[in-house]
Amino acid sequence: MRIVSSITSEPRQNFVLDLDNNETVTIDLYYYPTQVSWYFDIEYKGYVNKGMKVVLAPNALRHIRNRIPFGIGFVASSLAEPCTLNTFADGTTLMVLLNQEDVDLFEESYYG
Repeated sequence: MRIVSSITSEPRQNFVLDLDNNETVTIDLYYYPTQVSWYFDIEYKGYVNKGMKVVLAPNALRHIRNRIPFGIGFVASSLAEPCTLNTFADGTTLMVLLNQEDVDLFEESYYG
């Protein structure tokens, strides 16, 4: 599990993150002021998933956990959904990259 610490208050950001299996995932993170929300896209080995809303969740990619060997979690110091441009930059909300072991542990712990 790794915190993605390079997120700024820019409304559109791109990250290429290294996975534990020596592959990479590309994440586009973007803020829509008209929606007062953050969204993200992922691309992994030709698989693309776009337009996912950032919500507080231990694994926001749980719905595709059988297609990818990683997860992405969003956690916050409050119970409020991330809705400001500065929410990642000021540390209120964190994006966490989960490896396959983290995903499996989460599944076992919460869903048995």
